[in-house]
Amino acid sequence: MQQIKLKTFGIDVGESKIVVTKIKLEQQGEQLIERESETREFKYDNEGIQQLINFLGDYKEGIMEATGVYFYYLYDKLTQKGYNIGVVNPLQLREILGKKTDELDSKRLALAYAIGVIKTSYIPKENERELRELERHRKQLEERITQLKNMIRKTLQTAGYKIEPFNKEGRQILDKLVKGQELTNEEKEKLKNLLGRKLNKGEVLILKQLVEEMNMVEGQVKEIDDMIATLIPKATLAELLKIPGIGFTTASTILGEVGDISRFSNSKAFCSYAGLSPRTKQSGEFLSHNGLIPGNKYLRRVFFLAARVAVRVDGKFNEFYTRIKERSGSGKKALVAVANKLARIVFHVLHDGVYKGDSKKVVRVRKGREPSVDGDLTLSSALDKL
Repeated sequence: MQQIKLKTFGIDVGESKIVVTKIKLEQQGEQLIERESETREFKYDNEGIQQLINFLGDYKEGIMEATGVYFYYLYDKLTQKGYNIGVVNPLQLREILGKKTDELDSKRLALAYAIGVIKTSYIPKENERELRELERHRKQLEERITQLKNMIRKTLQTAGYKIEPFNKEGRQILDKLVKGQELTNEEKEKLKNLLGRKLNKGEVLILKQLVEEMNMVEGQVKEIDDMIATLIPKATLAELLKIPGIGFTTASTILGEVGDISRFSNSKAFCSYAGLSPRTKQSGEFLSHNGLIPGNKYLRRVFFLAARVAVRVDGKFNEFYTRIKERSGSGKKALVAVANKLARIVFHVLHDGVYKGDSKKVVRVRKGREPSVDGDLTLSSALDKL
């Protein structure tokens, strides 16, 4: 049975205003009687927040809606002042309260919280939010780099070039084209079937600007990675990097999105949060499903990317993937199973602080090279960040 809160408040937060209702209830047998109720509206600025605090007085426990990014500042201010603030997901709130005015929202929110029908959400601590904001911004920068690379390829293809401009040899050719330099006779002979016509001045300028922006954004990504490396626990990162398929970017994304691992009761709950729980039941090792339960899109993405790498570089994961694929007839279902398995391993590493598994490498790497464990970031370069 839910414990009744006899003295509480509800806050509806918008971009420019705060609406709050404080209520006092009295329980008589099985009945709840409203003894006091007062609603006020304040401007969402520092002066308005102070007025809100004065209004709350000795009401120290309440609930607020997670409205976009607006609620964070007020949440931090109130928790720093010693208030016990629960936060509710807007989707859950709409199911309970429906669509109402702000004033009714704040009162109904307070009442729903008082009688225990609201499930509060986990709010990351400030340092956890800092890491999350950085890793999400990095993802946006990486998407921009991909866009720029595609634009560079398209410009070259328009002029008949078939080279891959982002391997070692292709990058040398690209740099010469951007600078308007002539290729050597050796380069022309070696790449004669891949070279196109002479670029016009407009194409050279376009390539120059695209390459400059790409270099700039790549530098920004490095700055972010360097800062992220100062924020994440070194011992935890080292253990995560032992897991096949997990590199620095994947590990930091996981740490940024998860926050406090103790909020998950078990690996099943963690997989559900990561959006890796099939809609149907698991039978043995076979995950039969008709889609996945919605979850954290950032975690789901990195676990799928990690699963692809793990299948390529680790013998046990490759065998597991092959077995599931043969039984289910679907490579996608098999990849879901690998991603789910990785998520469960990550949960136990974060929970126990140590990676207890082993691996059987199957990848063959040319001398002087090592397999990429996370995009362009290799295992040694990730460990260099420790």
